[in-house]
Amino acid sequence: MIKSKVKILNAEFPSTLEDLVNEFLETIDVRQIIKTEYSSSVATGQYGTIRSHSVIIYYVELADVREVKIENVLEIK
Repeated sequence: MIKSKVKILNAEFPSTLEDLVNEFLETIDVRQIIKTEYSSSVATGQYGTIRSHSVIIYYVELADVREVKIENVLEIK
């Protein structure tokens, strides 16, 4: 069975988020990544403007990647 994991990274500034993403990507193999998502939001309130930039990385454990052929993961027919 292949079990997926999720890593959520959040920062106020895009450059900070980029650093966080790059630091995380150094810890995994690119073949482990299933999907990535990005979102950005701005809210204005009593204390000023709040900016938020987020990345979600869906990935699998390296042990699962080693034992599975890519055709099975993607279900290519």
